[in-house]
Amino acid sequence: MTGQPLTVSILGGSVSACHGAGDDPLASRCYPSRFFQWWNSIFPHPASELTNGAMRRINSDYFGFCNAHHIPDNVDLIIIELDVDDATSEQSFENFELLVRSILMRPDQPAVIMLGHFSPQTHQTYAFAGPDHWHNIVAQFYDVPHISTKPILYPNYISDPTSIQKYYADPVLLNPNGHEILADVLIAYLQTQICSAWNAGTGRTVDILPVLAGDAPKQPTDARGLFGGIGQRKGAAAGAGSEGTAIDLDMSNAVYAQMRVPQSRINTRTNDARPFEEVAPYCVSANDLINPLPPSLFFGSGWHAFHPSTGSSSLQTSAHYWYSTLPTSKIRIPMKVGAGDIGIYYLREPRRDVGQEGSTVECWVDDNYGGARQISNAADIGEATPTLELIDHFVTRGSHFVECQLMGEEGRSVPAFKIMGIFSS
Repeated sequence: MTGQPLTVSILGGSVSACHGAGDDPLASRCYPSRFFQWWNSIFPHPASELTNGAMRRINSDYFGFCNAHHIPDNVDLIIIELDVDDATSEQSFENFELLVRSILMRPDQPAVIMLGHFSPQTHQTYAFAGPDHWHNIVAQFYDVPHISTKPILYPNYISDPTSIQKYYADPVLLNPNGHEILADVLIAYLQTQICSAWNAGTGRTVDILPVLAGDAPKQPTDARGLFGGIGQRKGAAAGAGSEGTAIDLDMSNAVYAQMRVPQSRINTRTNDARPFEEVAPYCVSANDLINPLPPSLFFGSGWHAFHPSTGSSSLQTSAHYWYSTLPTSKIRIPMKVGAGDIGIYYLREPRRDVGQEGSTVECWVDDNYGGARQISNAADIGEATPTLELIDHFVTRGSHFVECQLMGEEGRSVPAFKIMGIFSS
């Protein structure tokens, strides 16, 4: 509305990665592209951008710590779509909160929308109160909009489950018809916000203006002060009326205190024995190809880095990992710690692939070997699953290192243990 370009970023799992609707993150019939095409038809600008950081089979256990690897340094709008990817566990809930909180604290201060996708399989697993129920709590606490296709599809589904099959490629994934509904929900929400902002800016309503103008007794009756394009971004067209005077916002106003990120987290209690530590997610990931771990960390350690061949799909974090098959092999990873939680992101695998016992690593922080945690990769599951295991809490803020050693009898190889990342909050 100011004539400036818009940068939109997507964070999500298989649905946002367009699996089942083109298998390309920017497929034209997938909801991110549909939304971006609509936006450009309303507010065309050659410098507007869409980046899709979604990855298949990924949830908040990864994005809570590594979202910065998938979002540009400067972005205006971030859409989070994880309602069918997360679990209903407390750890998943806290990791989703970590994701939202860390995004809201970014210096570029992007707008955030939580977009929900309704999945019949998720409903069969959790009934009505699925992961989206816990996401609603985060949305309310941080005052972030949470919109979903669930109110549209659920009534028909519960009366006749076959009535919505035309929108799905399988019980979880949407086909192009389903992506059209998801895009329509997102577009409809933004249309209402655009209309509200326009009506407020032109003086037709006062819903937004008291917030924007602080305690000013008189509100503007035209759009020049609000939509004048003052302080243009690079590459943006000059807005009409840019010679107007910008409203001087008094950020000390009590209204603005409610617009800041809350000074505590959802589970913070007034009688907590430890002082509150602000989050500062740190992600050392095997799929970070921009700043990979230096080869010197692997020399003589018995650990190796694996990456898929050039040109192959890398839309899954499990495509990149560090691995070892030699017991007693050790790897040490430098870390920076904020709020104090440290976790190992590894690949759990079916017993049919790694044997009944599989392989096990022992990991600890700094020289706290007494607090080491053992992690096994063998599980009674149908397919390999990325998994986050927290190994320590309340680690002091600052620089540390995490050390992992493959367990077993020296000189006797074991199935490869695959680590995809080491994270801290």
